[in-house]
Amino acid sequence: EIVLVGGSTRIPKIQHLLQDFFDGKELNKSVNEDEAVAYGAAVQAAILTNTGGPKIQDILLLDVLSMSVGIENGGGVMTTMISHNYTIPINKTQVFSTYTDNQPEISFHVYEGERTMSRDNLLLGRFELSNLLPAPRGTPQINVTFNIDVNGILSLYAVDLTSRYKITITSNKGRLSKDQIDLCMMEEAESKKHDEEVKYNFEAKNMLENLTI
Repeated sequence: EIVLVGGSTRIPKIQHLLQDFFDGKELNKSVNEDEAVAYGAAVQAAILTNTGGPKIQDILLLDVLSMSVGIENGGGVMTTMISHNYTIPINKTQVFSTYTDNQPEISFHVYEGERTMSRDNLLLGRFELSNLLPAPRGTPQINVTFNIDVNGILSLYAVDLTSRYKITITSNKGRLSKDQIDLCMMEEAESKKHDEEVKYNFEAKNMLENLTI
């Protein structure tokens, strides 16, 4: 069953996109959208304050990441580090490298959103890892770790595996609101085909450049 929960599910466009995504399956609208949210919040409060008694002992509520977070790659494409709906807290590491020969530093632009191009997502912040040793492009190994704690606070760690130089950034900048998230998901669904073409062209260009090194 596809059960609609939350006030934004009343929006006809969201209902239409959901139905299309699930191949025309009928949506279950029997649940009061607002009451379901209020009930869930009450249960979560009882769990956090340990006041619910035996009624909530077998209930498990999980916090998930509402929007994907990632880093802008060459060409303005966002590389997703942690996808939306992942259970938090979560810790994820990925290896990056330089884009040009003898690059002395790497600038990381961190974004939140679901679109392929970084410019279509929300910029959360920038940070730089400097003092890189001279080397051909693609040679340095930069470990970048994204950590999201139980409060949804994002911490980033970057370390150059050659020089062992590292940097740590913690960000609790305001993230997208519920309405903004709903709008982003609608835009992502409407632009999916275009974004897939952009991603394919970017990956093909990278493969060609790597063959010419």
